[in-house]
Amino acid sequence: MKINKVMFSLLLTLSVVITSFHSQTIAQSKQSSPTQITNSDQSIVLTKLNDNVWVHTSYNEWNGTTYGHNGLIVSTSKGVVLIDTAWDSAGNYQKTEALLKMIKTHFKQNVVLALITHAHDDSIGGIQALLNQGIDVRSTLLTAKLAKKYGYPSPKPTLDAKPVMKVGDTVVEAYYPGEGHSQDNITVWLPQYKILFGGCFIKSSDATDLGNLSDANVEQWDDSVKKVINKYPQVKTVVPGHGNWGDQSLLFHTLDLIKQHTQNKS
Repeated sequence: MKINKVMFSLLLTLSVVITSFHSQTIAQSKQSSPTQITNSDQSIVLTKLNDNVWVHTSYNEWNGTTYGHNGLIVSTSKGVVLIDTAWDSAGNYQKTEALLKMIKTHFKQNVVLALITHAHDDSIGGIQALLNQGIDVRSTLLTAKLAKKYGYPSPKPTLDAKPVMKVGDTVVEAYYPGEGHSQDNITVWLPQYKILFGGCFIKSSDATDLGNLSDANVEQWDDSVKKVINKYPQVKTVVPGHGNWGDQSLLFHTLDLIKQHTQNKS
């Protein structure tokens, strides 16, 4: 009986050790999967939101300060949907070329569709890099017109008539709520993941003002944001054009900043 007890004790100890080792192996495996990827000069950072959606952030200087601009990489069963280019400028689209290489390397997929959320350089600056690779680039009619005005090639103006697209197993919805940060700003909704890309139309929680107002319609911006709130009540993650992403509170923070701006002006 004593031998049986000893054997049982040894077997129990061995079982605990094996289970612990297995758990550690799984944990290490999960940790080894990157949640952030950068290029060699750190001008582009990819950050994981979930297994299929990443934020791409590229950096540029505006008014003497360096800012990051966010876009989305959406991996589908048919390839990648890219929301906005990297922050390039007309005639200089190296960051977007680097972004496309990173996508190919790390996701083993090509970009099959790109959406441009407005015609400012932080969203459309690298469009030539996309067109050079034969990528289907779409926008609203207004963005396409403004792109030409600002010296960029025109995306296909299809989003007004066909705002909902299905790429493989993924639904992507473009929505024009009205003027705000710009005449043409749109949002992009991923219903499967309850992720809303607000672009420059929506401000991050640490934003203390409305930012670049050169093409803004502050008077209409308030109503436009409210339309988005009403249209997507189930949103869980909101990604702004600049700064950190968060939840639905970013929409209400943007309303507060608009109100604050209006009060300070009066």
